[in-house]
Amino acid sequence: MKYRLPDLEIPPDNPFQHDALERKPVVEFLTGLISRLAGPFVLALDSPWGTGKTTVVRMLQAELKRQEFQCVYFNAWQVDYVADALVALVSSIDEIRLADKSASTKFRSHMKTARKITTAVAKRGVIGVAKAATLGALDLEKEVEAIAADVAGAVSGDVVDMFQKEKEALRKFRGELEKAVDQLKAAGKKDKLIFFIDELDRCRPTFAIEMLERIKHLFDVPNIIFVLSVDKGQLEASTAAIYGQQIDAREYLRRFIDLEYGIPVAQTKRFTQVLLTRFELDEVFAGRTGELQYEKRNFVDFFTMLADAVGLSLRARERCVTQLCVVMDQTPPNHYLEPILVALLVVLRSKKPSLFFDLCNGAAGAETAMEYLRSLPGGAKLVADRSGVVIESYLIAGDPDRDRRDVKYKTLQEQAKSEDASPGTLRARELVEMRQHVFSGFRDPMSLVHVAKKIDLAASVRD
Repeated sequence: MKYRLPDLEIPPDNPFQHDALERKPVVEFLTGLISRLAGPFVLALDSPWGTGKTTVVRMLQAELKRQEFQCVYFNAWQVDYVADALVALVSSIDEIRLADKSASTKFRSHMKTARKITTAVAKRGVIGVAKAATLGALDLEKEVEAIAADVAGAVSGDVVDMFQKEKEALRKFRGELEKAVDQLKAAGKKDKLIFFIDELDRCRPTFAIEMLERIKHLFDVPNIIFVLSVDKGQLEASTAAIYGQQIDAREYLRRFIDLEYGIPVAQTKRFTQVLLTRFELDEVFAGRTGELQYEKRNFVDFFTMLADAVGLSLRARERCVTQLCVVMDQTPPNHYLEPILVALLVVLRSKKPSLFFDLCNGAAGAETAMEYLRSLPGGAKLVADRSGVVIESYLIAGDPDRDRRDVKYKTLQEQAKSEDASPGTLRARELVEMRQHVFSGFRDPMSLVHVAKKIDLAASVRD
């Protein structure tokens, strides 16, 4: 049994070897699309945080590399401490190493000039406009040193002239970058540079917007294609944080993104099954025999259904299964796990902790929990069908307020005796019938508190 999952292995020669969520069709589509783009182009892969974008990006990058595309990847969130996003972008390209000696020499020569201009532009941002006119000089290395040494110096020259010189320096930057990318084909690669930027939506707002602006204005170069891994909603929030709530953030971002592609949602039941396998829980469940042999199936079904209902991200589901590991570690192999109750409580602990704690201390009962589920999108159907009856039955049986539980059962039994066929009567009959199942076998007295304590301990360890 594992308590923490390593990053999914993406073998370079077989990117889909561990593709349990069937992302291969998505990656193959994107590979074909990118191979047809001429560049400059910015493609945004849009999906909420925690839904597996990074895995898709890693598979896509591996597949493109396998087809001899030159790829560059960096996690924007890990470099958003840099004062100028341009530095991070150029640094990533500068790390490329080409196998062909001649192409490599030319590539490094053009990148050396691009680096000098980057340094000058970045230092200009630090020192304001001091000696900004030197950006247009031919001997950039000496002039950059002069700028750094003259931070306190006065502004020299005509501001219009300064602007023209800076514009010329940036034009030269784009030219050198284009010439550097031209060497890819000479080195036996495809003629496109694919630049992956991951976690942009998690960066501080100023850095995220500056990154987009740098890409738009300085990397508008043939055969460079940017692939942004983003949560578009979060990126829009970053835009509003910089420019104010009155800005049309969606329209503003269209200036920087040529095409958006929404990553399809993963098949969530399959994802639950994969999580149990990766956490090495299959063998643990296999050791539970007799009446306990159905616990794995019950957990998978109810956890998937409830996680879907409350909208848990894939990453949040992974944390829930970590909690399941701790719960199972504390449950002897011959004791009931109560998987349906565990599934409900780990989901509530993740999504609605206030309700979780209210259920634990008896401040809330089954009716409150069922009302919450009913309020969710599609929740009315969930509560009304057989699964809802099962969940409610376990909540009533495990209620820490024994007096409330006994009163509830007495009320249900009286309702069930009614001769009418109203929805309330039918529901009461189902709950009375389900009570016999919940208390069947040789299980200990049902205790929501007992299960919840294990989950809360597991959540505390994980948090």
